[in-house]
Amino acid sequence: MFEEGWEAIIKEFKLEGNTWLSDMYAIRSSWIPAYFRDEPMFGVLRTTSRSESENFFFGQFHKQVDNLCEFWIRFQTAMERQRNETSRLDHESKCTTHMTISTWYIEDDAADLFTRAIFYSYQEEIIRSCLDMQIQRMSEEVDGVTHLEIRDVKVKDKIFKVFVSKNHVVCSCKKFVMCGIVCRHAFCGLKQMSVTKFPRSLVLNHWMKITDSGASSNSLAVSNDYFKMEQISLKLTNIWFDYVHNTITQLNKDLDDCGDVVEFTKKDHMAAMVGEQLVGELTVLPPNVCKNKGNYFKRLISEREKVVTKSKKRIRKCKKFNATTHDSRTCSNKQKVGTKEQEKAAD
Repeated sequence: MFEEGWEAIIKEFKLEGNTWLSDMYAIRSSWIPAYFRDEPMFGVLRTTSRSESENFFFGQFHKQVDNLCEFWIRFQTAMERQRNETSRLDHESKCTTHMTISTWYIEDDAADLFTRAIFYSYQEEIIRSCLDMQIQRMSEEVDGVTHLEIRDVKVKDKIFKVFVSKNHVVCSCKKFVMCGIVCRHAFCGLKQMSVTKFPRSLVLNHWMKITDSGASSNSLAVSNDYFKMEQISLKLTNIWFDYVHNTITQLNKDLDDCGDVVEFTKKDHMAAMVGEQLVGELTVLPPNVCKNKGNYFKRLISEREKVVTKSKKRIRKCKKFNATTHDSRTCSNKQKVGTKEQEKAAD
């Protein structure tokens, strides 16, 4: 499928002699997802975007000219913000109710299991399974497993093979293996089998509201793909925790070897930032009352703001003579006209 699309594009735009495209096509097995669909790659394909996102996030807190002390203080501030955001999202996932769209009970079960962001991904797959799937062929049940051939109206000339049981489902698109998300074709097969509870063999630890170490379920009849993903996930988790544990142990050992540790207070941090240590007792204190611009009781208006406000006001004009130097109340000509009219009336 990929080779056909690649050749069609090369012929359409006449790129047969392009050296860079030829080299990229030669190493296509290392960057085209279709060539490693059987490998558990959930989350790994987004490594570049995640690193760019982290660089942008930390770039909002520090600058290149910061010294080591300033970098450490601002790094702690950034980490506190991330922890606060994580706590907020955990609270929303645990204490709020997701809005369900379909009447399928499996959607309610997924809302109780997964975090909010993952649930929205599953919700989209569930809705697409109800709207865009067409079952082309369905075999008889053999040893509790039913084979279905499903056509996706969004994908032309492609038939997906789905093997469904009451406890597990495997699809030929391999989305669960690559991304850790159950695809819409699998949900279509589960709906056809009248499954109302989310199969626990398809629940991964890091997508759940409450994550636990080890296997995420103890259900039977789990496929080899599922066992493979769980083993790799558990192995990576153990490697990471071993690394952190060894690093902390080594740091504690180094600190013990150094002997007495001098406490580094906030004043010491500020002195390191300023470059000068405070000597003697501090006798100069700020005043008790300080009235600045933006005071709580009454805001002081600057001269510039007064000029801008005055320029936006409509200029008074004299209605009789259409002059801007005076208005109708202070018009001297009006007073002269009024005096002449009074003299005529007296005559």
